[in-house]
Parts: sequence; structure tokens; C-alpha cells
Amino acid sequence: MIHKVLPVGPLQCNCSIIGDETTHEAMIIDPGDDIEDILAIVRENKLKVKQIVITHAHIDHVGGAMKLRAATGAPILLNQNDYALLKMLDVQASWLWYGRAGRSRHRSQHR
Repeated sequence: MIHKVLPVGPLQCNCSIIGDETTHEAMIIDPGDDIEDILAIVRENKLKVKQIVITHAHIDHVGGAMKLRAATGAPILLNQNDYALLKMLDVQASWLWYGRAGRSRHRSQHR
């Protein structure tokens, strides 16, 4: 089994790349950002991405999913109970960047 973990995006969410050494089929879990870094690992291991899995719809977990789907053609899997949260990505982004005007910015520690 191929298992690579890399912290991505400004909150350094852990993105996992899990692949089969024989079939080279893979899934990518929580591609929050830094899609080129993720794709470099995919290419390096000659993987075919079959699924993009989102554990929950926080922006640091889902932020790069559409770019990754465009690059790989793989479907994005997300629990339907997270659809409402997914529709609030603009609100989530405003929470993250609230501190740019000199205010304190909250940084999540969950991975």
C-alpha cells in the first residue's frame, strides 16, 4: 500500500493519498489546497485517482477538491449531511481571513 500524508493550505490540513501498489488505483482524502503538490505525488507513484473523499465540508478540507477533480476526472465523495456546510464556503473563508484587517485570526488545530 502507498500512503502519503502532506499538510496543505494555510491551516495545514492533512491530506492523505492512499494507493494500491499493484493496480495503482488511488483515493485522495481532504485535498484542502496545494493541488500541484498532491498531483506531484500522484505522478511520482504513477497513480490513477479513482475517488476524492471529503471527510467533512470545512474549507481547509474541501478547498482544492474541484481543481483536483478537474485534473483527474475522479468523483468527489461527501456525506450529504455536509451539503449545507459546503454551501457556506464563502462564510468559512471570511472567518479565516477576518484577521487581515488587524484583528486576531482563529487557526483551527484539527487535522
